[in-house]
Amino acid sequence: MPSTTNHILRVSYLGLLLLSGCATTTQTTQQLEIFFSPEQTSLNVEQQRQVQQFFEDNPYHQLAAYIAPANLNNPFDALLQSQKRMQAINKISAAKNIPLRTEFAPKQQPDTVLLKRL
Repeated sequence: MPSTTNHILRVSYLGLLLLSGCATTTQTTQQLEIFFSPEQTSLNVEQQRQVQQFFEDNPYHQLAAYIAPANLNNPFDALLQSQKRMQAINKISAAKNIPLRTEFAPKQQPDTVLLKRL
């Protein structure tokens, strides 16, 4: 009888752990959207941390970066601005040996880069 009671207690305890979230699995982020101020050409410290974490969470997946133009009056300057932003992200992906497919996304919200797991 005592062994049955112990077994029931163990199963109940395990059930409580699962229900309370103590035994949940972590889920990796499948995309990261980065917002830039109009004059910003590189990543700030927090953005660098987020990009590095995204690459660490997705090291063996195919990744793509969709870059929107900057919100500037001159289209050429807007393209150059977004290219500089992408270079900052490419530095991190190169340092971690993670291939990154880049794609210009003119219809995406201006001043954003979307990193996405394919």
